Amino acid sequence: MTILNEALIRKRAEHNEGILPDLEEISLHQQEIEKLENLEQCCRYLKILLLQNNAIGKIENVSKLKDLEYLNLALNNISLIENLEGCESLKKLDFTVNFIDIEDFKESIYNLKANVLLEDLYLTGNGCSDLPFYRPYVVAHLPQLKQLDGKLITPVERIQAKQKLEKYELKLEELATKNQRKKQYDEEYGIKPGEGAHTKENRLEMTRELGAQKEEKEKNERKRMGTDDRPPKEIPSVYNNKGEVRQCNEGKFDFHLDDTSDNLNIIFHLHTPKFLTTELMDIDINPWYVRCIIKEKLTQLKLSSEIIPSTSNVQRSKTTGFLKITMVRLQPDRELRQKEVVAPTIEPLKPMDEKKSIIQRTNMNPANILGSNVPEFLRESSKKNKTNDLKENVQLYDDNNPDVPPLEPIR
Repeated sequence: MTILNEALIRKRAEHNEGILPDLEEISLHQQEIEKLENLEQCCRYLKILLLQNNAIGKIENVSKLKDLEYLNLALNNISLIENLEGCESLKKLDFTVNFIDIEDFKESIYNLKANVLLEDLYLTGNGCSDLPFYRPYVVAHLPQLKQLDGKLITPVERIQAKQKLEKYELKLEELATKNQRKKQYDEEYGIKPGEGAHTKENRLEMTRELGAQKEEKEKNERKRMGTDDRPPKEIPSVYNNKGEVRQCNEGKFDFHLDDTSDNLNIIFHLHTPKFLTTELMDIDINPWYVRCIIKEKLTQLKLSSEIIPSTSNVQRSKTTGFLKITMVRLQPDRELRQKEVVAPTIEPLKPMDEKKSIIQRTNMNPANILGSNVPEFLRESSKKNKTNDLKENVQLYDDNNPDVPPLEPIR
């Protein structure tokens, strides 16, 4: 059974680029439809509606189609013409090979009197068409008709039909009562029509069988092309069996989580495919983790510090397709990682200047090291060293020394 829903209507409206509000014509034949629905809501301005070769058992949900001019319900399971009074523009009706029998013939014709623009009617292949006065009865009751079953109605035929209408009414009532009693008798005693007989049940069964074959064929074709419907993949939950935040990268995408260079933000880069549509991405940012579902594959990481989800920013590059998620820290001063201590560099010892080393050695005084505990002989030695140092310094600044410039007088 095929449901007449918006998806099917849109699919069959390919000639109108799937646009339904201004759709004027649609063909829904051989779709195994059993019930009329959703046409009034989806396409109110239909002018041509083709529904032949389905299994529709009742005319319904079409009374609001005010612009409908042509309705084709041939080869269906219609037993009574009804609910067409609202179709004010109806000009052509086709009920070829349905199940409008004698007992429903009078009511069906009476229900068409409100369609004053109806010009063309087809009832061939119904039980009522076997009546000897079928054509004049229809012509007498529907003066707006111009042709019946593809044959024009002449003025003479119309006049003769009106003259004998009362006779036809009595005869129809008698035959309808007789036919109805026969059906009740067959139902009471379980008398069923032979195999392959033209009945509603057989047509419904055949339609469903054809529908099943068609569905199986389409399923095999989708499987062959690799476009068959697969059950939705189960996305892993946030927490693992230990109750900890799950960390995974099912899509094996390259990523980088920067939580050390910025004391205010944590930045997450995810290298997604360049031509992947954004509709296949689902980003979920939480205080302690970031969760990205890319084509039903989960990438989830735990954060080193708590962030504020409401102030986070998600961006995607137009050139590379990469994702950038900037997450603001809740407490930036406390959550920063401790910086690494840089080890001091040790430089090799450099050789000291020879003169400086001599001066340092000569300036060494044992009294500076030993204090008041210096022995007497060391004190005398220290005094001698000081005297010698003074003599050397005097020699360095001697006037006779050519390397020393002369002293200038003090002014």
